[in-house]
Amino acid sequence: MFILHILYPMLLGVPAIILHECGHIIVAKMCGVKVKRVGISRIGFYTVREAGPNWANLCISFAGPLVNLLLAATFRESAPTFAWVNLVAGIYNLLPIPNSDGRRILGILRQRPIPAPVHSRPQLNQL
Repeated sequence: MFILHILYPMLLGVPAIILHECGHIIVAKMCGVKVKRVGISRIGFYTVREAGPNWANLCISFAGPLVNLLLAATFRESAPTFAWVNLVAGIYNLLPIPNSDGRRILGILRQRPIPAPVHSRPQLNQL
């Protein structure tokens, strides 16, 4: 019985991670960033995509943890263990540790933004 209490949350982690990656993929497509490959390695699931503009990279990086946090809120009453697994996954992925979304987000936010081109409004006498 004790092993079941350990294995059950671990098994619930699989759909949590898959939905996390789906969040990245959906937002990447919405931002016009091509997803090249989705896979699994010794450290977990991953998504390989083309580099996009900083705003898109920021949205894509936030998408996975946001999915987990939304799932945690949604299943809080009906499936509390699944909710806890998603809460932990969402918070963990926001930490700025190597290979995490939090590290990517921090890296994007630390970059100096490229100023948008200034377009002056034409004067009436220039029309």
